[in-house]
Amino acid sequence: MYRFLTPVLLLLLAFASPAAALDTVYLVRHAEKIEPWPADRDLDSFRPLSPAGVARAEALAERLKDAGIVAAYTSRTTRTLATAMPLVNRVRIPVKADDATTRPDEMMPFLEHLVHDHANDRAVLIVGHSNTIPELLVKLGATPDCYERVGIKKTEGLEIEGYDSLWKVDLKKQGCVGITRE
Repeated sequence: MYRFLTPVLLLLLAFASPAAALDTVYLVRHAEKIEPWPADRDLDSFRPLSPAGVARAEALAERLKDAGIVAAYTSRTTRTLATAMPLVNRVRIPVKADDATTRPDEMMPFLEHLVHDHANDRAVLIVGHSNTIPELLVKLGATPDCYERVGIKKTEGLEIEGYDSLWKVDLKKQGCVGITRE
């Protein structure tokens, strides 16, 4: 019977009380990063936002200021933190840097904790990367039949393109039906 349920629905059933459950997870790729940047891999996590990226982060904060977001989760990179900070500062919510959002084998435990920790909350934001947002969307119910609609490209792995999408995952709906891309 349970093999047909999505991981998110199982999370909700396991952690949510009948009266409360996290409603929505918003996901966004970090805003545009500065170019050029040294090719040294050790420096990549420190790459800041470009002026266009700063403007995009400000626009995201304006867009989400009334969305009921109670926390922002990012990876431990300058660009994801800088993308979240305008919203964090505007609505005075905590920001949590957690690299579990970048590791596919740690994403389900991360999402389980997220649903559990925010059982009485309306929404949270996850700021990720072009190669991690699709993995998170899959863990939240995206299946191959909706990849094109939600902007997931299948190349060597799963990726998204560009910086202009915002995904809203309605946790009360199952699978692709609960995922919208703005």
